[in-house]
Amino acid sequence: MKRVLKAFGQTLSQSILLVCTLAFIGLLSLAVVPSQAAYAGQDKTHAPQEATITEPATSFEDLNPQAGAYDEIVKTSQNPANVEKAYDESLKEYKGEHPQEGIVQKAEDLIEKVTGN
Repeated sequence: MKRVLKAFGQTLSQSILLVCTLAFIGLLSLAVVPSQAAYAGQDKTHAPQEATITEPATSFEDLNPQAGAYDEIVKTSQNPANVEKAYDESLKEYKGEHPQEGIVQKAEDLIEKVTGN
């Protein structure tokens, strides 16, 4: 009976210690979270730039050069032959910008030489 009571006492003391530790961590997190919001408005060096007023004669394409590229991509994607051609052109452009070949690229070139494709 003594062993049972001793084991029960240890289990009870460990559970009380665990509950106290969790309560302490919870109170600590409540104390830390509000203080972080105080730093939110202090750094004004990265403030967004104010909008500029443009001339009414300026077209949307001049302001957004990617708008025309989107229309071109949509037209290209409607014809499968154009898609492959555009892909090959894009691949050549990429290879021109990144001339360093990896082992995979060298293996692909060798396979193309052997198969004749």
